[in-house]
Amino acid sequence: MVLINTLMSFLVKLATFVAVTLLCVHFLVLQEHPRVSVSSAQQVDQAQSVNDLIYDLSKIFKERHVGHNVAVSQAQAQSLLGFMQRAMPKFNGTIDFTQYGGEMHMSILLEKWFIPRYVNISMQLASSQDIDITHLSVGRIPLPGNVLLKLISWMVNTYTDSQIASQAQTQIDTLAFSQRQAMVSVLPMHDFLTELKLVRERIDFGGDNSLEIRISYYLGFLMNVQSIPKSNNTSLSAYIRELMLEAQIQSQPDTAHLENEAAILALAIYAGSSRFANFVGLAPPLAKDVLYGDFMPKLAKRTDLSQHFIFSAAIKLLSDQGVTVAIGEFKELMDRVVSGSGYSFVDLAADKAGVKFADYLTDPDTAKAGQSNLSIASNESVFFPQVMDLPEGLKTDAFKQTFKTVDSPEYQAMIDEIKGRVARLPLYQF
Repeated sequence: MVLINTLMSFLVKLATFVAVTLLCVHFLVLQEHPRVSVSSAQQVDQAQSVNDLIYDLSKIFKERHVGHNVAVSQAQAQSLLGFMQRAMPKFNGTIDFTQYGGEMHMSILLEKWFIPRYVNISMQLASSQDIDITHLSVGRIPLPGNVLLKLISWMVNTYTDSQIASQAQTQIDTLAFSQRQAMVSVLPMHDFLTELKLVRERIDFGGDNSLEIRISYYLGFLMNVQSIPKSNNTSLSAYIRELMLEAQIQSQPDTAHLENEAAILALAIYAGSSRFANFVGLAPPLAKDVLYGDFMPKLAKRTDLSQHFIFSAAIKLLSDQGVTVAIGEFKELMDRVVSGSGYSFVDLAADKAGVKFADYLTDPDTAKAGQSNLSIASNESVFFPQVMDLPEGLKTDAFKQTFKTVDSPEYQAMIDEIKGRVARLPLYQF
């Protein structure tokens, strides 16, 4: 009887604690209205400005033995937040640079709470020789930003048995704000990147490595396939056909979707970019062992469309589908500059075709049908749509004149046309 009373007392205290915690979260953290409500279409309208930022950031890693100064304009920062919003529709964010510092506000919708509520986050940074968080709040709760940053750094350092988090912070030499711009001075990255590589190799993240084993198998298969001669006019469909034939052989009744996933990722490494190997825990293969240069496969007789298709399929498997679509769209918006290739609905169609391809082949309900139909496909029209009549090469003015913004009816009509073409492909009719 005493044991039962003790247990009941514990359960009552536990239930009370949970109830109080939920009430605190509901009234202190969650709010009825969003702090931020901005149009992602307006934010990404300046996406072409991000080209310069990406170039500057790439130099930090390419020229790792010297320091760099990187200027981030408010338009660039807003464009990146717009990209995040298009990738994650429940997210909304805005940023403002002034001579007093940088101020960022974010709202995240929680639809699955008892009733829809928002997590509103505000943060302010000041110009300083390190990261100085002068204000941080989540909902109605103010938090000590710098103390929290130190705590997170300590936790990362402890987990990795290193000083990698502290070293990451010290890489920023100065952070200076002015009207509509932030200037970041970064110290040489060589030592930090070397240490980061050592930490990554030292930590065992555990988990199942069966996917890595499968990818390695299909990568080896592609490297040794003899039925496809290397040439400058080979369709990607030839490699997909051979892969699906092999995937059929390797599949058990309930593993077809897993074999297809590994095969697609192996294809991304072999015929897309060997750097994809890093994302799946494999060492990148040598250039002589994969396709590159004149040997890259094509779709619609274009190498770039094959790349769009493969990259989107692989990213779909490595992330959420919404992120994949947003990446393709944002890249096209960046290309609208005079020196860029221009906005291309042709490229965007290849992106969406790649996403659909990966989604279909890794669905347990359709994986085996996908293998069967692709293993006998005579050409790429089975999985790749007609695209050459779609608009492309649109610079900023031409894009705005015809399609206005990415949320306009004209733009959405073109997206719907592309989605319809992909949905009607023979592969998805079974």
